[in-house]
Amino acid sequence: MSKSLLPFNTTQQEKNIETVLERTNDIPVLIHRVWDPRQCPVNLLPWLAWALSIDTWDSEWPETTKRNLIAESIRIHRTKGTVSAIERVLSALGVDAELTEWFENNGAPHTFQLLAWVNANLVPDADVILSPVLYRTLKQSIDDVKPIRSHYEFQVGAAFGGDMGMVCSATSSSTTRVKAEPESDIGFNVSAIAPGAQIMGMTTIRISMAIS
Repeated sequence: MSKSLLPFNTTQQEKNIETVLERTNDIPVLIHRVWDPRQCPVNLLPWLAWALSIDTWDSEWPETTKRNLIAESIRIHRTKGTVSAIERVLSALGVDAELTEWFENNGAPHTFQLLAWVNANLVPDADVILSPVLYRTLKQSIDDVKPIRSHYEFQVGAAFGGDMGMVCSATSSSTTRVKAEPESDIGFNVSAIAPGAQIMGMTTIRISMAIS
């Protein structure tokens, strides 16, 4: 036992507490790793997210998404109520945001329009890219960081780069969009596309779920 820092009139109970606490120095836990979102053990990520006040969390998210969101949490909290915070939280979730504020489109004051392009499944084992679950997750994340007084129009879509095969035919336009109702699942999964006709010369394929 190292030299005690307790005063001379310390009670026996206080000495016992000091003895117990001193033993924690022998626990093989590297504290700096636990607080590092890139090195923290996977099973401790939910606790780290809680400690950093992550507003929206889902245990089904990919590990990379969880770590990205935790890594951005401090910057998100510092900029809450701004466009930057919205873009940061969506980027951490693997979403590209196209945000237009009211003064850019002659809209009503304190409103904005947001189009969120999803680049991959937020839940790896999901059968679809766009779904009501995804919509609710993204909307909740936006509501957590947007200016409280602001109202917005929200659309969600899926965007993929490169040529890919599809069982259906498509035109050679630069962008193909398919819209669905908010409560619909769109069964478009890059990993599950069956071999078929090639879509050539296409920059992106976008599937848009328009939601007001």
